[in-house]
Amino acid sequence: AILALLISASWIISYGDDDIIAKENELEELNSKLKELDQNIDEKGKENNALLSNINSIQRNIRTLEDEIALTDADIENTEGSISEKESAISEAEENISQKNELLNSRVRVMYKNGNVGYVEVLLGSKDFKDLLSRIDMVQKIYLHDKNLIDYMKEQKDTVAVQKKELEQKKEVLISYRKVKSEKTTVLNGKVGDLRNAQKEVKKDLVALEKQEKAFEEDAKKLTSIIRNMKLAVNYVGGEMMWPTPGSYNITSPFGNRIHPVLKTKKLHTGIDIAVPYGNEIHAAQSGTVIFTGWMGSYGKAVLIDHGGGIVTLYAHNSSIVAKKGQDVLIGDVISKCGSTGRSTGPHLHFEVRKNGDYVNPLEYVKSK
Repeated sequence: AILALLISASWIISYGDDDIIAKENELEELNSKLKELDQNIDEKGKENNALLSNINSIQRNIRTLEDEIALTDADIENTEGSISEKESAISEAEENISQKNELLNSRVRVMYKNGNVGYVEVLLGSKDFKDLLSRIDMVQKIYLHDKNLIDYMKEQKDTVAVQKKELEQKKEVLISYRKVKSEKTTVLNGKVGDLRNAQKEVKKDLVALEKQEKAFEEDAKKLTSIIRNMKLAVNYVGGEMMWPTPGSYNITSPFGNRIHPVLKTKKLHTGIDIAVPYGNEIHAAQSGTVIFTGWMGSYGKAVLIDHGGGIVTLYAHNSSIVAKKGQDVLIGDVISKCGSTGRSTGPHLHFEVRKNGDYVNPLEYVKSK
């Protein structure tokens, strides 16, 4: 349903076009609609299997929690920045006080060395009236200087007191934000555990598994049309691709038509599934431009990278995404973390290589070691 919505909206990414800003805004609106669609999927009766409905519900909760945590992270970052600014301001004010205080102390030391000579003594030491006037002028300037110095120090001390009070308040706010994040992260981890348990149950439910397989095949076909409508880089960057999961080389499901091990029916697998521990880093198989990040129907959290010449790689079922849409990445850059989002029965990377939108065997492009 998600990919169909993308197609109906004629989602075409065109780099360098004059209307790129309008297209970016259109994509943001589409993403909002996609989220609403996902949130209402059970209510609209698009999934009548109880087990898959439960998985959808859990994944919606996970997405909501992740969005809330992301907002809290932004609050934490802003508060930490504000705290840093306050600390810098306090440090600067205290440095100013120290410098002015040293200047005032140096005058006191001079007076002490000269026998504690004060303003009156300076005036009484005048040789004549002209000298008196000169000394009065000098004493006035010294007095004003000292007064301004003392007033400035008092002002800076007041500033420091206010800044320190505000700093303590900011720190209290930061503590509260971190507490909220910790609580939400605990709930999120629990939901992730629930999701993994529910996905394991799918393997035992042939009806649910069949629905999941069909949905995945449909979304894979729709993605073909989407990629064909994209304006991609003309020339392939060149070179052999690297294995996207260094250290994890076990292919649990190969590319191509195969007899499904559980359903015992012939199924087309559009990529390769690589067994990867939950949370492990996923790397860009080749340099290119990230053209999509986010939820993509059965693929869950996905990343698409354009490598030029019609070659696009897809990384699906991620637990979190590191790369940003529009970002230029180099071969080996971390783009996401392994997960089990979307139509999945456990943590793994579903990796596809598309040429002009069509499925091709990833093993023809990547080296395992």
